[in-house]
Amino acid sequence: MKTLITPILFLLTAVSYGQKEYAKIILDSLCSDRYDGRGYVNDGDNRSADFIIKELKNIGVKPFKKRGYEQHYFLNVNTFPYPLEVISDGDTLIPGVDYLVDPISGNAQGEFEVIEINSQNYASIYKNQVDLSTQKPAQKIFAFNFTTVKDKEKLERIRKMAYAGMDYFPIIWVEKNKLTYRVGRTQKNYPLIILSESQYNQPKKINLKIHSTYKPQYKSKNVIGYIPGKRKRKYIVFTAHYDHLGRMGTDTYFPGANDNASGTAMLLSLAKHYMQHRPKYSIVFCFFSGEEAGLEGSKYFVSNPYFKTKRIKFVLNIDIMGAADKGITLVNATEHPNDFDTFTRLNKEKNYLNKVAKRGPTANSDHYYFTTLGIPAFFIYSMGSVSNYHDIHDTAENTPLNKFDEVQSLLIDFVSSK
Repeated sequence: MKTLITPILFLLTAVSYGQKEYAKIILDSLCSDRYDGRGYVNDGDNRSADFIIKELKNIGVKPFKKRGYEQHYFLNVNTFPYPLEVISDGDTLIPGVDYLVDPISGNAQGEFEVIEINSQNYASIYKNQVDLSTQKPAQKIFAFNFTTVKDKEKLERIRKMAYAGMDYFPIIWVEKNKLTYRVGRTQKNYPLIILSESQYNQPKKINLKIHSTYKPQYKSKNVIGYIPGKRKRKYIVFTAHYDHLGRMGTDTYFPGANDNASGTAMLLSLAKHYMQHRPKYSIVFCFFSGEEAGLEGSKYFVSNPYFKTKRIKFVLNIDIMGAADKGITLVNATEHPNDFDTFTRLNKEKNYLNKVAKRGPTANSDHYYFTTLGIPAFFIYSMGSVSNYHDIHDTAENTPLNKFDEVQSLLIDFVSSK
């Protein structure tokens, strides 16, 4: 008689699964509503970190002596833990689909008269209202409708004006492009509603129920583990941020499958490999939080490392690994041409991926603070069929992990070449 094994038991005996199959289990778990989008509502980040720690223990990855797996630090963050409501002339709008609440929004509740600001009237109407900012305005909400403006610099100036207005009254920003969310680090007096152009019908009244909670010195944590190599005091460092955008109200959360549960799954899958194949150098796995809040986790680790950073041979930061149908891109490739050539040679020899693309330096992921110390690092992301990013559609179901095994094999080959 065959024994039935549950998915949970498979996690405990993860070597029974192939690389991609195991990664899908991790992806499904981290993207479930149980972890609230791995953000700063309901301690979603810390609880998902605990999941990663349990998995590292199951795999056999060790913490550094006297350190433990957890590296705590603090950051400031604005959150939306309570129900949200936006009603436009009697029609209740859907959060995450019809609108977003800007992440630095403050609070507002009640019915507001809508005053549209556009290219024809903003100088005469809006500027006069701001000039009278010492007088509290009536229940008004200013709707910035500049979707026809093509001049990017002009549009950015107008956007800054809208954000300045949040000190005095609620704002609507009519957005013609895709709605994308982010993490707020500060809090304004009033909210700004980013409203999809398709849902803006020049309403006369808007009803709002927006309540945000600002958390100064919120306690988050990185997760650090390692596998000793034959040369224990030399390190290859794999990094990935496990945090995401969390919740926007009680009914909307951002799963963050591509960004970056996929990278987290890659690191855990690599940990399985190196537990079975002892590496030349010690392999360090850094799972950072706070990336979406401005690289706070990696910044803290680099300032408070667990070992001498001069002993790092290379850093490989894996961020956005949802589908590599078209290949991968290596950020910092122009800074390390010999290492980029090694990647492309290995890829060509094994015919892993369609392309290994070259890109220059950026400061937009967790490799960055390592590079400020002169540590060689690549930020590696996939190119392919997954385009969901910072939205509610970045789900496990929409993230196929195409070419996941091939990317992992290429990473392993690169590390073996060092």
